[in-house]
Amino acid sequence: MTRTAGKLACPVLLFVITVAFFWKLVLSGQYTWLDASDITFQMVPWFQVQAVQWHSGHFPLWDPHLWTGQPLLGQVQTGTLNPLNWALFWAPLKDGFIRVRALHWYWVAIHYLAVLCGYLLCRDLRLSRMASVLAGCAFGLGGFVGAIGWPQKAMSALLLPLVLMFFLRVLRQEHALANAAASGALLGAAFLSGHHDVPVFFSLLMGGLWIYYFTSIGGKLRWRAIMPAAAFVICMALIAAAQLLPAVEMGRLSLRWVNAPNPVTWNEKVPYSVHQDLSLYPTAVLGIVVPGFQHDSVVFIGLVVITLALLGVAARWQERTVRLLAAVALAGLIFSLGGASLFHGVLYALVPGLEKARSPSTAEAIFHLGAVVLAAYGLDAFRSVYANRQANRFSIGILSGLSLFLYGSLIVLITVRPEQSEEYKVLALAALVAMMLAGLLWFWSRSWLSNGAAGVLVIALLLFELNNVSNYALVRMGATVNLHKLNENRDVAAFVQNASLARVDVDGQDIPYNFGDWFGVDELGGFSTPLKSIAENQGDPRYRSVLAVNYFIGRSARKPDQSVVFEGQSGLKVFLNPGAFPRARMVHAAMGAADEAGVIAAVLNPSTDLQRTVVLQGTAPALETCEGGDVQVRRYRPTSVVLHVNTPCRAMVVFADAWFPGWKGYLDGRPVRIYNAYNIVRALVVDAGEHEVVMLYRPASVFTGVALAILGIALCIGLQLRREKA
Repeated sequence: MTRTAGKLACPVLLFVITVAFFWKLVLSGQYTWLDASDITFQMVPWFQVQAVQWHSGHFPLWDPHLWTGQPLLGQVQTGTLNPLNWALFWAPLKDGFIRVRALHWYWVAIHYLAVLCGYLLCRDLRLSRMASVLAGCAFGLGGFVGAIGWPQKAMSALLLPLVLMFFLRVLRQEHALANAAASGALLGAAFLSGHHDVPVFFSLLMGGLWIYYFTSIGGKLRWRAIMPAAAFVICMALIAAAQLLPAVEMGRLSLRWVNAPNPVTWNEKVPYSVHQDLSLYPTAVLGIVVPGFQHDSVVFIGLVVITLALLGVAARWQERTVRLLAAVALAGLIFSLGGASLFHGVLYALVPGLEKARSPSTAEAIFHLGAVVLAAYGLDAFRSVYANRQANRFSIGILSGLSLFLYGSLIVLITVRPEQSEEYKVLALAALVAMMLAGLLWFWSRSWLSNGAAGVLVIALLLFELNNVSNYALVRMGATVNLHKLNENRDVAAFVQNASLARVDVDGQDIPYNFGDWFGVDELGGFSTPLKSIAENQGDPRYRSVLAVNYFIGRSARKPDQSVVFEGQSGLKVFLNPGAFPRARMVHAAMGAADEAGVIAAVLNPSTDLQRTVVLQGTAPALETCEGGDVQVRRYRPTSVVLHVNTPCRAMVVFADAWFPGWKGYLDGRPVRIYNAYNIVRALVVDAGEHEVVMLYRPASVFTGVALAILGIALCIGLQLRREKA
C-alpha cells in the first residue's frame, strides 16, 4: 500500500501543480481560453455538434449541418477519434450546449497529460523525481503544448515523450520488439489527436532515429535487428490508418485553403511559399528565452529550461542519451526554421506527403521535448564536481550579465521612446528571471540551499516564467468578444429550427462562426473544408436552388424576391428564398453529361428545367414521364435518412444533401445505387408504387481504418504479453 501511494504521489502532485497553474480557468471562473476566433468560431461548434450526437446515442461520423453535409473524420481537426475528446463530448450539457466549464477542465486535462508524459519519460531515464517534475511541467505547461492555443495541436504533441521513451528502451536493448511496437503504436495514436503536422514531423525524426539505431548496431544487419523497426512501422501505420484513410478520402474530393492565393486540390502541392510564411523566423530564435520575439510562433521555453539544458549537455555529454536528446532538440529547431533552412526544402521536395504539413514552425514541439529532458539532466547534474567547477560558475556569470544588460537596455529605451505594446514588460520579466535564477544557482552552489529546497525553488521559478506566456491569452469572461457572439441570435436559430428541413445561408459579417454546428441548423457554408463540387458551384443561384437553401439570415435581403419572415432581438432577419427546391423531391427526366464540366454547363444552362430534370455524369437511367406522386421525409438523422415515396411511374428521388462515398441506398430493404445528382447531391431510382427509401452512411474508409487500428492495438498488446512471458 505504501509503495503504491509512493508511485501515485508525483502524478497527484503534478495534477495539483497543473490545476494551480490554470487557477484562473478552473478555480476563479473569471477567465477563459476560448476567445480566439479560430477556437470559438470553428472548434467549439465542432465540439458542440459531436457532443449532441454523443448524447443522442450516435457516434459522430457525419456532420449534416455544414456545406450540405460532410464527414467528421475527414476534417481531421474535429478530433473525432481522440478518446480525451470523448470524455468532453459525454460531459453533461447545459440547455443543450456544451459547458464552458467542461471546456476549461478539458484544457487542464490536456496539459496535465502532457506534464505526466514528460515526467514519465524522465523517470524512465533514471532521473530524479525533482528533475522529472521540472521537465514534465516545462513540457506540458510551457513551450509548444503550453502556448499553442489550439487544443488539437497541443494534443498532437502530447504523446511524443512516450514515443521517445519506448524508442530509447529499444536503444538500450530492453525488450526491443515490444518497446518498438509500443513506440510505433503511440506515434500512430498521435495522428488521432486532431492535427497532423507534429506527428508527421515526428515521424521524420523517428526515421532518422531508426537509421541511427541501425548504424549503432555495427556489423551486418540481422533479422532480429530489423524486427523492432518493422514492429514500429506496422503498429504506427495500422493505428494511424483510422484517421488517415478518412482524411485521404475527403482530401481527394475537396478543396483546401492553405494561405495561398488560391485553394489547392489533393493532387496539387501546397506551395513552398506557404511553408516559408509558416516557418519560424530566424529572428524569432531570440524568442526562445525572451517572449515577444516569436512572430506568431510558440518557440519560447524560457531561461530556466535553456540554462539547465546547457548545464545538462555540459555535465553529461559523455552519455549517449544526452547526445541523442541534444540532436533531437537541434533537429526540431532547425526544421522549424522551414524556409530559412536548406534541409526543410530538400525534405519538402523529396518526401511524399510532407508538403501537406504546411507549418514547419510546429516542429518547435520537438525542440522543446529535447530541451526539457536535457534540463532535467542539468538539474540533477548541478551538484556534480564538474558542474560546480566549470559550468555552474559560467552559467551564473552569463545570467547575471544578461540581467544587467537587459535592465540597462530598459533604462535607455524607456528614456528614448515610449512603450509601443508590451515589449518593455517582457524584457523586464526576462531580466528578472535571469537575476533570480543566477541568485538561486549561486546560493545553491555555495550549499546555502539544500538540494530539495533548491529544486523546489527552480520549479517555482519555472512556473513563474511560463505563466507570463502560457496564460497570456486568457481573457476575462466579461471581456470576451468572440465567445459572446455564440450566445447571440438564439431566437433566430429557434425560428429556423422549428421550420421543416430548413437550410440557411448566413451573412458572414454578422455571423462569423459555424452557426449550423453550434445551433444544429443546416447551413450552406461554415469554417471547414468543403467538397470541391460544392465549393466551386455553391455561389450560383441555380445550384442554390438545387441545394434547397430556403432561408437567408442577415440584416438586409440579398435578392429582391426575398421576404422577411422573422426578426430577432439582435436586428438580424430571416428571409425566405422562394426559389429554393424542396429538400426531397421527384424528377421524371434525366440527362447525362460526358464529364464534370458538362454537368456544370447543363446545370447553368437556363433551358435545363432543374425542377423536373436531374443531370448526371455518365449514362443517365431511363425514367418515365407522369404527373403526381410525392416524397415525405419520415426520419432525418446525421447518418440515416428515411423517405416515403409514392409515385405513379418510374422516377428518380433527389435528396439535397451532399453525395459522398459511404452513403448506401436501400429501396424497400434491398440495396440500390445512390447517384451523384448534379455532381453534388444524392439521388436514386424508384419504380411505380409506394416505397420506403433508406439512405445510410456506412463509410468503408472509417470501418476499414478502425479495423486496422484494432489490429494494430492487438499486435502491440500481444508483443507486450510475449515480453512478459519471456
